[in-house]
Amino acid sequence: MGVEAICETRVLGGSKEAAKEARSRVRGFRIRWAESAASFKKAKVSAVARLAGVKVEDEGSALLTGSQRTCVLETKEGPITQSYAVIRYLAGLSPQSGLYGSTAYEEATVDQWLEFCVLEVETAVVAAIEHGKVVEPAARADVEKALKVLNRVLEKRTFLVGERATAADVALVCVLKSVFCDAKLLGPALFKQQYPHALRWYLTVAHACAPELGKGAVDAVKPIASLPREEAKAPKGTAGGGGGAGDPGSLFSRTFARSRVRLKELLSEKSIGSTATVAGWVRSVREAEKGTLCFVELNDGSCLGSLQVVVASGIEGFSEMKGCGGTGASVKAKGEVVESPGKNQAIELRATEVTVLGPTRGGPDRAPGAQYYPLAKKFHTPEHLRAHAHLRPRSRLGSAVVRVRHALAFATHEFFNGLGFLYVHTPLITAADCEGAGEQFTVTTLLPEEGERADTIPRTPEGFVDYSKDFFGRKCGLTVSGQLNVETHAVALSDCYTFGPTFRAEVSHTARHLSEFWMIEPEMAFATLDDDVKLAQDYLKYCVSAVLTRCDDDLAFFEQANEKGLRDRLRSLASARVPRLEYSDAIEILLVAIRDGHDFENKDIAWGVDLNSEHERYLTDVVYKGPVVIVNYPKNIKAFYMKLNPGSNPPTVAAMDLLVPKIGEIIGGSQREDDLETLEQRAKEVGLDPKSISWYADLRRYGSVPHAGFGLGFERLIMLVTGVENIRDVIPFPRYPGHAAF
Repeated sequence: MGVEAICETRVLGGSKEAAKEARSRVRGFRIRWAESAASFKKAKVSAVARLAGVKVEDEGSALLTGSQRTCVLETKEGPITQSYAVIRYLAGLSPQSGLYGSTAYEEATVDQWLEFCVLEVETAVVAAIEHGKVVEPAARADVEKALKVLNRVLEKRTFLVGERATAADVALVCVLKSVFCDAKLLGPALFKQQYPHALRWYLTVAHACAPELGKGAVDAVKPIASLPREEAKAPKGTAGGGGGAGDPGSLFSRTFARSRVRLKELLSEKSIGSTATVAGWVRSVREAEKGTLCFVELNDGSCLGSLQVVVASGIEGFSEMKGCGGTGASVKAKGEVVESPGKNQAIELRATEVTVLGPTRGGPDRAPGAQYYPLAKKFHTPEHLRAHAHLRPRSRLGSAVVRVRHALAFATHEFFNGLGFLYVHTPLITAADCEGAGEQFTVTTLLPEEGERADTIPRTPEGFVDYSKDFFGRKCGLTVSGQLNVETHAVALSDCYTFGPTFRAEVSHTARHLSEFWMIEPEMAFATLDDDVKLAQDYLKYCVSAVLTRCDDDLAFFEQANEKGLRDRLRSLASARVPRLEYSDAIEILLVAIRDGHDFENKDIAWGVDLNSEHERYLTDVVYKGPVVIVNYPKNIKAFYMKLNPGSNPPTVAAMDLLVPKIGEIIGGSQREDDLETLEQRAKEVGLDPKSISWYADLRRYGSVPHAGFGLGFERLIMLVTGVENIRDVIPFPRYPGHAAF
């Protein structure tokens, strides 16, 4: 090889965590580059050095000869040639950075990807750069072949190795910059269209390498990631909080990584042949081969399915496994994933080592034994599970409810964030009764301590409790709704919602009522009842669709356990047209049903009475055979804050209830009263002191606007999508009259 001009760089610094070692090993290093070296080679070495905590200083040029080829790094031990060898060395100087992985396996995998980079990607890119049109078609074909591999690997991963960016990620992204920016090789538009997972990964790592790659490495992709100008008026997926809707994960490298594989990811035929570590709770243990073999059904809660772990005598932990007590014990196992000969499972884990983390113990001497475990049997009634609510999540019913509950909560935030609503945290302790029904729990510190006399409670001259001496200086209670508080934000920020617990001191023992439950309450400024109805319909359908697409295994379980045809009912609901029905017309339909002989338990139906759940279900299940919205209710059966319909006689309010089959009312909402004088008069009519809601009246006093909102009981939504018939079974720790255990 001929003599080439080179430029020389001195490596000076070191990482904080290994400063002494780094200074002794790094100070005085010099890396020299051939003048013809591609810019991406310099970029990848510089980026790895910086991420490893090494400062790089340019010292000018020198000569490079012989086998040194592209570059040479001078160390005290001797020279290191070739950019990839230099990268490995620099990454190895900073183990805590994770650039070279954190285990021997990860180090080998980093090497594997670095080799992939030089053989499958870099060779083609260099050929295209140096030889132009002569090799461009072949080079592009090779690059696309490599990108298909990357896109497939990155479909379920953030980085190539582990949970952090490594030297392999850095090297590949530096090389691929040319592929992104140069349409001859591929270009950003085709890259996004054909390799979306690789694009996400590229943007994530490119942000971390921005000083070396330059601004263009990311900007080249921005135009294709943005909405067209004509669609930018109503962006989807932003909360309107001031920034864009970018991926926060692109600005940092993750450090968290599980030491185990979740069963949700493992339970597929794709994992056959891999080695995995799993952990969970034993659902059952079966012995075979005269006690020399154990079949352990393990579940970790990530999904409904369990994994069979085959534990043979002679492996580490076998005797402990046999003596762990069985069902309920917690176990960690490592082994090979193999195809299962069983009928109802695709795979099983052939254990090479087992660790009993916690045995099942009970009885007077706390001896191991599944007979002491409250959930030892495979089937338990809802009442039994309710009595052991602290263990209920380990049951199939309990865990499935929790996963569906999570999916619905996630979908709620997803839906409103996608429409630009802001999430507002409203107070749990309040001086206002939103519903005006006097069903609040009182919050007080005036009650005497145990053993003290009741006459220590301060009282007014009239003999009433003197709440001015209480903790807050006034009478306060637990919130019955966050609506009034979230309205304060909606009339300033336009569209807001709250999602949190609410409390009702209502003595009710039905399967539909709780004393503590969660509510979703959105509020929209510049909105009417029509807007409210449409938002409610869309929200409900979005949540139902989210569960259908994300919780199919759990829905299949509920379909078998609770309601045959559950998923068909939910699909029908998600696609159903939702008719609107005037309250007056609903009353007329019910009166006709009574005249025709329908046997309602409550036949006291007349204009001006509220509908019972049996009346609502008659409308949904019999008349419309699907969801229906009832609008414009009598004033006297609705809350004080609902807007009076102008000219209505008898007076009605712009209120709506969305009814669904099996449940009845699931959403209730209204356009809010925006006239100050009318609001104050309505408050007096329901017995509210106008002074107690003066702050609420201020919203009408200063720049009042039409606005609307609704409330949905979250637990009733869960009942709707699971078919569970008792509301006490869809909340982790149910609170109702006479019951507040745990």
